[in-house]
Amino acid sequence: MQKTSFLEIMRTLDRDELKRFEAFLSSPYFNTRSHVVKLFDVIKRYAPEFQSKELDKEGVWKKIFPAKKYNYGILKNIIYDITKFAERFLEVEDLNSNELQRMKNLLNKLGEKKLDNIFVNKYNSFEKSFFKSSKFYYGYFGDYLELKQCRFRVEAYDVRLHTKLISAGISELMIFDFLAKFSNNFNNYYIGLTEFNEKPENDFIDRFSKALFSDKELESYIVELSEGPDNNYKIINIFFRLMKCYLNPDDIEYYYDFKKTLYDNDRYISESGMRGLYASLGRALDNCNDVSGINKNRELYEIINHLAEKNIFLSEEGKTIPTLYLFSVKTAGYIKETAFIERAIKEYLPKTDPELQDNFKTYSLAYLHYSKSEFDKALEYTNKISIDTFQMKYFLRNLQIIISYEKDDYDMFQYLSDSYRHFLEK
Repeated sequence: MQKTSFLEIMRTLDRDELKRFEAFLSSPYFNTRSHVVKLFDVIKRYAPEFQSKELDKEGVWKKIFPAKKYNYGILKNIIYDITKFAERFLEVEDLNSNELQRMKNLLNKLGEKKLDNIFVNKYNSFEKSFFKSSKFYYGYFGDYLELKQCRFRVEAYDVRLHTKLISAGISELMIFDFLAKFSNNFNNYYIGLTEFNEKPENDFIDRFSKALFSDKELESYIVELSEGPDNNYKIINIFFRLMKCYLNPDDIEYYYDFKKTLYDNDRYISESGMRGLYASLGRALDNCNDVSGINKNRELYEIINHLAEKNIFLSEEGKTIPTLYLFSVKTAGYIKETAFIERAIKEYLPKTDPELQDNFKTYSLAYLHYSKSEFDKALEYTNKISIDTFQMKYFLRNLQIIISYEKDDYDMFQYLSDSYRHFLEK
């Protein structure tokens, strides 16, 4: 049984989750098949690895049906059933942890049952406690839109429940949701263009973007509304500034405008939303052609340090994002911010994927020694990396060439330059 999907799922559950799964299986609401419960009684004693030799199919059969001859077909059906229950359990666990989805489901059912008074009370209470007190997160406007549409459907059947300007509110949320999602996805579009050298068959996206985000009257009105009490307009103004920055790469003032708007209003944004928007700020700077008057690495480091100061350098799960770690260490190394690299090694490195930690530590030490002007040690560490990823090799080859300049070693530079050309050709 070790290779079954069921045991694959079981190995991911902690002790409390296994207890809840057992209660789930024992509930007659979810399960009326006693053989499934018996199967779990047999296998649960082998948690959490579920790797015992006694978990072979015939051995399990004897424990469930000690007096019966082994029947693969019957056991196969029981395993199929318990796998489906395990999948359903994961669905229920996710739903139980998702307050918003549970409320949407409840409101939909209350609406279907015409329980209008209960619906209105639940809706008003949830809107006040969740949306009107929540900071912006990706999906916020779309979630709020779904909730309002649910109320609109209920009101359509009873004019006594009509809410003033509900259609206007829905239209506004539709626009907010589009602007936020389009701007966020434009980052991915930009990465496709610049990092993967992808090009769409036509320029519809560019034309549409320029037509919308170059409208002076709309821009002026959004700025005016963002100065009022409605935080949603402050959020939308951030995304509008982001798009303006992308569409005007030859004028760095658009970058500074986006940066100021984000810094001034990030208190209205959740931690997950801030991670995304500060990443967008870095990519927007990368998109700027007019950087002759600034220290680009210093500017990037300021963004990275801002993430660290706000305790949002790590993911929501408390894990280190590999690409952010590599980029941050490189940037800090270039401007000789030794303390940040030391902090990264001590605080962020242990929270990376264990399989990456050895190479990431070697990578970090290369930049740490470079930041201390210990060029020979830095060079030594650049040659110890064993992981085969383009990003890391690209960063380290750049560092090697910089070290050849710092050491004033022209022969070394020529060798590295030639090697780099062959690397890129491949």
